[in-house]
Formats: sequence, structure tokens, C-alpha cells
Amino acid sequence: MMLRTALRLTPAIVLPFFEKRNVNDYDHLHNPQEKSAQNGLERVKKMFIRNEYEEISVELHNVIQASLSGAFVGACLGGFAKSRDAYLYFMESNQATAFKSTGHAKKQLQDYVTIAFAKGAVHWGWRLGLFTGTFCLVSTVVEVYRGIEASLIDYVMAGTITGAFYKANLGAAAMLVGAGVGAGLSFIGGLLIISILKATGFTMDDIRKALFKIKQAREDQYNQALEKGAKEKHDDLTRHHDSLVKEKGKQKTEEII
Repeated sequence: MMLRTALRLTPAIVLPFFEKRNVNDYDHLHNPQEKSAQNGLERVKKMFIRNEYEEISVELHNVIQASLSGAFVGACLGGFAKSRDAYLYFMESNQATAFKSTGHAKKQLQDYVTIAFAKGAVHWGWRLGLFTGTFCLVSTVVEVYRGIEASLIDYVMAGTITGAFYKANLGAAAMLVGAGVGAGLSFIGGLLIISILKATGFTMDDIRKALFKIKQAREDQYNQALEKGAKEKHDDLTRHHDSLVKEKGKQKTEEII
């Protein structure tokens, strides 16, 4: 159960699979009639409501995946950068240090670099995860509210709000600067994303469907592996039981008691 939960929550950049959903209940953006029958607030509200199978919407799960992916990338970048700096600092500051042995020196270096990696991973992991998740959440909510495919304004609004939120603890002036920087970067990034989608002829819905099919294939393999493992375990238990029966013979329950 814990393994299955971990697989579902693993960032898509590592294991690109999403939470189990019904094929006929993909999301409300894929049903034009239902989409036109609802207003923006109803669509946004439905995005945060679980279906009859207690499964969250694809949009919300994509936000979670984006957050986890951002946290993973941030942890890797921060950890590698900090560990490299720690390695160089240790080598420079301990040139004249007398260690008990070569193994002791290596252990000290390993401990120092590992701690630096953990600090860098935590420092940048939660920041990039929060930033990515906020950006994805805002852009997705705007897209769902408008009820049409993502446009440049969705990314600009998301970048503006995310940049202001990221600098909120530094005051109003920093929030304005963060909003401006976020708007500019999201304009460039959104323009690039939309250009790629236009050039390839794909939409965000197509990408979601493709990722959903990948998830289904992975989940099928996972279920087959579980079934195979259970079958092998059952066969081993059966053979062990048969060997005991052959060795000791059949006995009645009353005789055993």
C-alpha cells in the first residue's frame, strides 16, 4: 500500500504516471457539452471535488505533479551546487589538517559533503516546488475558469501572481518587482510553450491524454507484477504444504489437538 502511494506521488520527471482515474471520467475539459453548460465558478469548484471513485481531477493532480517535479529538480540542483562548494571548501581549508588515517579523512569529507547536499536540497527544493506549484495552480485555475485552451494571458497572470507571492515577505515594493519579473518571464515562457504547441499541432489536452495513457500502461505493469508475485508466493506455500503432508502423512484435526 505504501509503495503504491509512493508510485502515485512520484514526480512525473522521474516516473511520469498520474493518480488512478476512470477512463470515462478524464476531466471536464474533455466534454464540450458539459463545459458549455457550466459557468466558470462551477468548473473551478469541480476541479477541487473528488469524483464518485474518490479520485481527484486531472488538473489538480497535474498541479501536484508539477509541485513535486519542481521540488525534485530544486533539490537536485541545490544539493549538487552546495555539495560541490562544500567539497572545494573542505579541500582548501584542510590542507594542513592532520587526520588519523586516509579512511578517516575520506569519512570526514563524505559527512561534510552529505550534510551540505541535504541543506542545499531542502533550501532549494521547497522553494522551487512552491513556486512551480503556485504558478501551475494559478494558470490551471484561470484556464478552467475561462473554459478554453490555455492562452498567453493565463501564463502572464500566473507569473504575475506567483512572482508577487514569492516576494510577499519582503514588502510591497518587492512584491511589485516580483510581479513584474514574473510577468516578463512567464510571457516569454508562455509564448514559447504556445509556439511549440502550435508548431506541433498538439494541445494541452492531448498532452494530458498521452500522459494518462502512459500512466495506464505503468499501472498495468505494476498490477501484473503484484499478481505474479502473489502467484509465486502462493505456489511456494502450496509446495511447502504438500511436502509436509507427504512427510508426516495426513492427520485429523482431533489427533493434532
